[in-house]
Amino acid sequence: MIKSKYLKSILVGMTCFAGAATLSAQINYDRASFWNQEHIKKVFLNSYQVNTDIEPKLTEEEKALIRELMPQLELNPTAVKDGLLNSVNTETSAAVYFLIGNFYAEDGEIATALEYYETAIEKFPNFRRAIKNVSFMKVRDGAFDDALKSLTKVINLGANDTTVFGLLGLCYVNTGNYISAETAYRQAIVLDPSVNDWRVGLAKSLLSQEKYKESIKVLDEILNLDPENDIIWSSQANAYLGIEDLDNAVANQEIVDRLGKSTAESLVFMGRIYMSQGLNDLALEKFKKALTKDSNQPADVQIDIAGTLVSRGAFDESQDLINSIRGKYTDITKDQNILLLRLESQIALSSGNPDKAIPILEKLLASDPLDGQALILLAEHHTSLDTSDGYSRADLYYERAIKVDDQEIRAL
Repeated sequence: MIKSKYLKSILVGMTCFAGAATLSAQINYDRASFWNQEHIKKVFLNSYQVNTDIEPKLTEEEKALIRELMPQLELNPTAVKDGLLNSVNTETSAAVYFLIGNFYAEDGEIATALEYYETAIEKFPNFRRAIKNVSFMKVRDGAFDDALKSLTKVINLGANDTTVFGLLGLCYVNTGNYISAETAYRQAIVLDPSVNDWRVGLAKSLLSQEKYKESIKVLDEILNLDPENDIIWSSQANAYLGIEDLDNAVANQEIVDRLGKSTAESLVFMGRIYMSQGLNDLALEKFKKALTKDSNQPADVQIDIAGTLVSRGAFDESQDLINSIRGKYTDITKDQNILLLRLESQIALSSGNPDKAIPILEKLLASDPLDGQALILLAEHHTSLDTSDGYSRADLYYERAIKVDDQEIRAL
């Protein structure tokens, strides 16, 4: 188990102790894959079916034209669309405008499809299928606020299917209305529990409300159906972070790593956890892997980790990491180099190798006579010699360190 005294420092180090925890992996709406799913295509194709009780009827002439054109539908849908377009006049029914809109929608011409759907709605204001398809097109285009208006209206007109409520949830999630999204997704799942997308949306709405325990259960259901989904594993790790269960959070991230989908950020996270448990070899493995994973990762992150390793007494591991940092980053700044030199001198002193440490510290002082940490390290070294000369020299270094604001108390 994670030692409680390390818990808060680790979470703060991940910059996610306050508010919603996150390891950057997010459940996002993927427009392309979403609209290519069979259950979405099926609902759209069903919109060709007419409900004559509540929707506009075709005129006799239009029925005759459609009977004439329909045999060409499979082989030449463009000819059917052109035939309908050529028939359009001021008397054309809303039903024909709707059919033309469907043809354009299937061809991916969303803007033109919307024009024909809107005309159909102008002619027949409560044309439910047309309003429903308008909402589909607007969601597909990412116009979530506009889509919400259409979806709400189509529900008021009696639509009660899983896709309408699922898309309603999607719109609410993408407009930041997470409580409403949760309600919509739950309704969609009740109507059709086989659609995994609605569970994913529900999980995102729960995570966004910081309902971590509930989201963990929903994410478990998703993982039972899709066990190699790295985004879901990482999202569940976020939820575990939210309830401060670092053991399960790091276990999830290990699975992501084995799936080959870890990020530099998630690897650093795992390294910090392992370091808190005294598993320095594992921690170092993750830190070094993070270095190779993201060449743009700030050097400060790795230097900070090296400093933590030193403070925990993991001198071999910290020196190994410092060597990796120096090999990886060719643009180390002067301040970063000073930090690394201090760490290397501390490692050398702690490892009983003052001959290596003293020249480094003296070099640092030559560059900055008020380098408080270098002064303290030299003072501590001379104190450890347990000789009168050592004490005298230590006293001089401590006196100089007293003049450095952030070292004054320690020097005194």
